[in-house]
Amino acid sequence: MAAMGRLVAGRYRIVRPLGAGGLGRVWLATDERRGRPVALKEYLPPGGLIGAEQELVAGWMIREARAFAQIRHRHVVRVLDVLPGAGAPWIVMEFVPSRSLLEVIEGSGRLPPPRVAAVGLAVLAALDAAGRAGVLHLDVKPGNVLIADDGRILLTDFGPAVTGAGLAALAGAGIAFGSPKYLAPERLGGGGATAQADLWSLGATLYHAVEGHPPYGWVTTETTLRALARTEPDPPVHAGPLAPVLSGLLCRDPAARLSAADAAVALRRVASIPVPRPRTGPEPQPRRTVPRRRLAAAGALLLVAAALLGGARAADRRGGSPAAGAVPAEPVVVVSAAQQAVRLPAGFTWRNDPDGFRIAVPIGWRARRDAAGRLVLTAPIGGQSVRVGPWTLPEPNVVAGLIAEERDVRLADYRRIRIEALPETPEAIWEFTYRDPATGPMRGLSRVAAGDERSYLLEWRAPRSTWAAGQATLAVVLGTFRPARGG
Repeated sequence: MAAMGRLVAGRYRIVRPLGAGGLGRVWLATDERRGRPVALKEYLPPGGLIGAEQELVAGWMIREARAFAQIRHRHVVRVLDVLPGAGAPWIVMEFVPSRSLLEVIEGSGRLPPPRVAAVGLAVLAALDAAGRAGVLHLDVKPGNVLIADDGRILLTDFGPAVTGAGLAALAGAGIAFGSPKYLAPERLGGGGATAQADLWSLGATLYHAVEGHPPYGWVTTETTLRALARTEPDPPVHAGPLAPVLSGLLCRDPAARLSAADAAVALRRVASIPVPRPRTGPEPQPRRTVPRRRLAAAGALLLVAAALLGGARAADRRGGSPAAGAVPAEPVVVVSAAQQAVRLPAGFTWRNDPDGFRIAVPIGWRARRDAAGRLVLTAPIGGQSVRVGPWTLPEPNVVAGLIAEERDVRLADYRRIRIEALPETPEAIWEFTYRDPATGPMRGLSRVAAGDERSYLLEWRAPRSTWAAGQATLAVVLGTFRPARGG
């Protein structure tokens, strides 16, 4: 890990961290030769890849960064230098004092359609410039769109494979990159790495901006991918004149998807609509009700769980978002199912439990059985814990069953956040807050998972102060749970 004050390549002096993501860390640095600030990305390979795959991705990241460096456009963050290095490669980018679109949405709420249309026009222009240079993006999302302090809108964080040759090399090794909430459905089979896929991701990004949530935003990556494979996104509620553009960009058939040229025409019309004066303070967000859906398993992809650890937030929210995705909120690595198995990230191990399930658990967590015989895992520090065991449904309907369980809750200051069905009927989720006499404010999440002959309840508990920090671990635990089949 780089240290503050370190001199990289005899030229770039590290000042402080800007953020971290699934593929590296980004630092604010000073170019001592030119006396200017830069964003310096230190590539770190995903922990779920084996050595040969790590070398392949790192090698192509250097080649592809050089291809990306050829793009000169006001809506694209510039790559200034590429440093192979003896270990991890470094990428030097222009430093843009800014916030990501994701940070803007999280801080101020959903945006009005004309403003979202203006963002869409800028990203379209950036994608057009990339296309003319023979480059795709394939990870368009709110975390990779920057709103600069000077008003510019920029696209950043092109991935380790952006040219045809790079994509073919990684695809040949069974590796593809993308963020599931914004991933085009045709890419689930390992293909579809086209300009049309970038247009889908743009549509998903604009949907998130105008609605306040992504079109596919389930609790786990697995459920998100299953929904993406089989269902249409929920119709937008707040899009207004932007709705036809979202519908056209989020068309599941790439050949019938709205073209970039037609999208630009429609977005210009929406962008010309006067924007109402913004309210004071964050706009209240409507609660999203997740409809119950019966879905077949996608089966097209397995996730490298290490990528789930790429959800770190920017270290400095107003210090200038770097050009390499300081605030990714989603996994960024997906591996073909042809590889047959999920390789766990460092720090996790498999547990085959006598109660008939398999789950990945953090190494070093203490294991015990509670009075009911359920497995309980507790973190050595931080107060996080997970409890897993068979669950007898008290009601015919799984949501009604959770509500029945809720009636028996005896927790101080208990407050329900949600009880909702999940796409894998008859599964559901229950989220709430409460106060523990010893540890103070807590947050809990209970997930019902169904096997062939029994159901299970997975219960996650964490102090509210560490809830966000524990989401990566929670995603791995939930995403790897597998009931034994046949009883």
